[in-house]
Amino acid sequence: MRKESKVLSVFLCVTLLFLSTIVGNISAETSKWRITGDGVRLRAEPTTKSDEVTSFAVGTLVAVNGSVEGQEVSPGNKIWYNVTYGDKIGYVYSKYVEEIKPAEYDTDFETNLLNFPQSYREPLRSIHNIYPNWKFVADNMDISLEEAINLEYSAENLTKTRKWVELTYGIEWRDERVQTDEKGNVIADHICESRWTYASKKAISYFMDPRNALTVTNTKYSFPNIFTFLQQSYDARTQDASGLRTVIKGTFLENGYDGDSDAYIKDIMAAAEESKVSPYVIASTIITEQGTKGTSSLISGTYEGYEGYYNFFNYGASGENVIANGLQYAKSQEWNSRRASIIGGAKKYESGYLGSNQDTYYYMDFNVKYPDRIWHQYANNLYDQCVKATSMGKSYINNTSSALTFKIPVYTSMADTVYAAPTIEEYAQTTPEPRVPARKKGDVSGDGEITVKDFAEIRMHLLGVKTLSGEDLAAADVNSDGSVTVKDFAMVRMYLLGLISISQKEN
Repeated sequence: MRKESKVLSVFLCVTLLFLSTIVGNISAETSKWRITGDGVRLRAEPTTKSDEVTSFAVGTLVAVNGSVEGQEVSPGNKIWYNVTYGDKIGYVYSKYVEEIKPAEYDTDFETNLLNFPQSYREPLRSIHNIYPNWKFVADNMDISLEEAINLEYSAENLTKTRKWVELTYGIEWRDERVQTDEKGNVIADHICESRWTYASKKAISYFMDPRNALTVTNTKYSFPNIFTFLQQSYDARTQDASGLRTVIKGTFLENGYDGDSDAYIKDIMAAAEESKVSPYVIASTIITEQGTKGTSSLISGTYEGYEGYYNFFNYGASGENVIANGLQYAKSQEWNSRRASIIGGAKKYESGYLGSNQDTYYYMDFNVKYPDRIWHQYANNLYDQCVKATSMGKSYINNTSSALTFKIPVYTSMADTVYAAPTIEEYAQTTPEPRVPARKKGDVSGDGEITVKDFAEIRMHLLGVKTLSGEDLAAADVNSDGSVTVKDFAMVRMYLLGLISISQKEN
């Protein structure tokens, strides 16, 4: 044997011995497994003291390469799994991983699957493999997916686009026609209710394509998942207080009120009984409307002029004074307690949506079954249905024996390729609308000049005849001291007389 070959053989032996010490009894055979907890960490080494590679949402599918002995986290259990997830490899404690056993051929399921297009079938098989009692109903539409998308998106007039995204959500989700000023801020005419702007057609297409939601978990809390199609009626056999606790965990609803930690649970279960809406849906809707902390004045019961009134579903909460309008609505409905508001809101939810055959989160936000009533949608928020569905799904995701029904839209025609999410790279390649120059100081009317009309506008504001706001108010603050006073009025007057110039450097 040549000297080089001997050296190579020795090197390989040493290397293999070293690797065997590190990976223990890791098997070369891989299979599909699922994560059974939320926020479970993938570690660089089999110990909780090791660096975190990533974390998983409950239900995430991973490949397990084998097992090793590591830190004993639970008494008598030192087993950790070596896991591959995408391009990441690490260790997960065995308590939080379970194997997905191959399912036997299900004739009834496969027969029903023929009601769906080919592009739906493999994802549905993957879900059925874990949740064999879930039932999937193909709900045939009378329009194509492209027609449905165009009901939500307006190519002719940006401001008639029905779906919005938060300004913080990522610019790649915005419509390319959304304009910004010289500072990069979205102009006032393209801002919806202070913190939203219009969604692009590509963004709307991604959320409306049912095939993007044929997954139990996704990489983002506000991305599509199967629970957007879950029918929302109350089923006492599968929906109870125990499951409700899972939905409300980590939110203000978990703490109750008036010294009773179960107060909200009792109220929501009573609302489910009376409205016939799933308690999980009721809780998820309240959390979406009020946030996890529940600090809105709409549910404080202490707002001046409306003490003792509550509006957990935010009905009527719109216009210039969102809080007062919402509480005026609550007063008109006699929602003079938390319980009355939750029960009354649930009943209105049922009559307004479930009673109109909008009985899934998808149909509530995309009323594609009734194109002539497309205006009857729960929210302009593009991903509203996903946030609520993810919250509600927590009650079911670890119950593999549950029996649920999902109504999934099937359009008359759909592209063979599933609509992908927009990317920042694609957005950067588009040609955005030209930026709108910032309003000049003193140009209150917005016509590009400082004239007697602007002088009159400031005068009426100071007299209380007219109230300026937004860009008009900012332009009227000529000296940029943060308020509109007689000084600004005088500066415009002197400008018109040719006595001074008005600097624009602060604008």
